[in-house]
Amino acid sequence: MKPLPLAEIAIAPETVRRGLKRTLERSDPPQSILIVGSAGVGKRTLARALAAAWMCLRRTPAGHCQTCAVCQKWSEAGEHPDLRVLKPDPDQIKIDAVREVRQWGAFAPAVAPFRFVILEEAQRLNPAAANALLKTLEEPPPRYHFILTAPASDLLIPTILSRCRIVRLGTLPTEGVYNHLKQRFNLPDDTLQMLAEFSEGALGRAIRWAEHLQSAEPTSKGNPTRSELEALQQLIALFARLGQASLDEALRIAYEFREACKALEGGPEERSARTALALGLEYLLLWYRDSLALDYPTATLRFTSHRDELRQLAHRFKPTERLQDLMRIAEARRAILGNANAQIITEHLFIQLLRV
Repeated sequence: MKPLPLAEIAIAPETVRRGLKRTLERSDPPQSILIVGSAGVGKRTLARALAAAWMCLRRTPAGHCQTCAVCQKWSEAGEHPDLRVLKPDPDQIKIDAVREVRQWGAFAPAVAPFRFVILEEAQRLNPAAANALLKTLEEPPPRYHFILTAPASDLLIPTILSRCRIVRLGTLPTEGVYNHLKQRFNLPDDTLQMLAEFSEGALGRAIRWAEHLQSAEPTSKGNPTRSELEALQQLIALFARLGQASLDEALRIAYEFREACKALEGGPEERSARTALALGLEYLLLWYRDSLALDYPTATLRFTSHRDELRQLAHRFKPTERLQDLMRIAEARRAILGNANAQIITEHLFIQLLRV
């Protein structure tokens, strides 16, 4: 897919967009940029938009013009003669790949005023590749620039960080995700609302789900995206029972929770079993957070279509109890990521949550 102009990309917070627009008004791009943010917030989309803007002969603060001689060189697959993209292969970026783009950078740009290298998931540079990249950043070839992406800045070595301008992307509100999906996809409103609520503000994740739902693929068995969506629906249905379930059901609910999380393993984000369980607990945290937000008319809810179930939970447990439960869920998540026994942790958690 060809890169989108900066003006057409959903970026949060708005201060980041304003800062990027000011940067595009300069004559030269920063030598190296690191874009950080959670999965699905648009790091890869933004990286291509920025590269396209600076390569454009008639760029504006809104991005590339899409019509000049340089912009016309973009292929439908998003390739360009003055762009190289490095990705983990299969789970790390190796030194040979960094050396190859270093050699490529020795040549003058083919059509654009600058050449760009995009390193996706830069936290997966192996030690040798990271050292090779550092040398390139210290002594970059003329008109040769880097854009790195990573989930968090502290996953890269400090010497690379010190040579990058860091752009931190946040998540969109549920309403913002819904509005973007509404403009782009011909799906029922309740489906779009569900995707927006499940996305955790990551528009890219919601778009991926919507694309699969709108295609014929979801009708086939074994589709990872369908499994992921079904797992999330199962989790929310399980959370909705917490306002009425008895303590005797705690172990059963804990089992169903672990089973639903299994379908979140792997997929495009390559989640491990523990990461999938941690994600399930993150949704549970959001559920309890929403139950507390009901007491504040101006507060925004993540699961707006489940107000009745949230009210049941709020009526059953006092705010102080639910606040304490939030801390218990957060502690359970830390324990899961710290290699604690998943069955013991989840069973203990749901016993605590259902104890009246």
